[in-house]
Amino acid sequence: MRRAFASLLLSFALAHPAAAQLDPARTVRVVVGYAPGGAFDVMGRLVTDGLRERLGVTAIIDNRPGAGGTIGSDYVAKAPADGTVLLIGGAGTHGVTPVVRRNLPFNAGRDFTAVARLAEFANVMVVGAGSPARSVQEFISLARGRAGGVNFGSQGAGTSIHLTGELFRLRTGLEMTHVPYRGSAPAVLDLQTDRIQVMFDNLPNVFGLIQGGSLRALAVTSTQRVASLPDVPTMAEAGVPDFVVSSWVGVFGPAGLSPATLRQLSDAIVETVRSPAGQARLRTVSAEPSPAPAAEFDTAWRGDMRRWAEVVQAAQIVVED
Repeated sequence: MRRAFASLLLSFALAHPAAAQLDPARTVRVVVGYAPGGAFDVMGRLVTDGLRERLGVTAIIDNRPGAGGTIGSDYVAKAPADGTVLLIGGAGTHGVTPVVRRNLPFNAGRDFTAVARLAEFANVMVVGAGSPARSVQEFISLARGRAGGVNFGSQGAGTSIHLTGELFRLRTGLEMTHVPYRGSAPAVLDLQTDRIQVMFDNLPNVFGLIQGGSLRALAVTSTQRVASLPDVPTMAEAGVPDFVVSSWVGVFGPAGLSPATLRQLSDAIVETVRSPAGQARLRTVSAEPSPAPAAEFDTAWRGDMRRWAEVVQAAQIVVED
């Protein structure tokens, strides 16, 4: 009996090697490729708090801003695959950038492990408060009657917001000219003065301006209406079918994470997001909690890259590095 019990313990240890899991004595660095204070930073701090609470590790934020998140992504892609370096990535860094930039210092599809999805943001179609358009269909009618078409702004060429505008152009057949900016703020200023006539943006970036009356929301790009803008229709409700764009945010590690470490990290992060406190924290930045474990997140992320590749090809978008 004693020998059989010892054999059982040995077989369990071989099937669940402790060495493959995170060592509580190690520090986990959660890299955010943007400056402190934004939505990605809030999500990174949620992840570090969750790892501390659920795994007992020391976890810290490591802000590495620059190049639209590429600097932080490159750092993680080249880090040891032991679970001690993670990345907060999103639809821009891991859905759009890999298909519009040919000279990245990493291969997104090969150099990362999807760990867990955290949340999704609705994108919102906005016009200036002085625009006569009060619905998507009114905007389409006005745009078709405007000589030379309309201008749409974005945070920069090749961003997810740029591609959302291009998708709208493809779906509606409108004559639209892209005007890239260095961020949302200057684009919003030109939208308010009619230098550009429309833009899409992540809801957190423009929610306060919509609430304050500086901008008018015509539609959201999510599958359902968002709780913070209950009177704003979805694109499908507004008469533009096959137009769903979700700006997701998730956690990545370097390629090659062991299955045991991946499972440990993924379970802890998903549990954190599913908790009432985690969901409340995400909603402070207008994010909709959307926890997904590693396998589900991996499938969704790679599908997103394929879809944006199709948009880039159809719109003939070329972004110079």
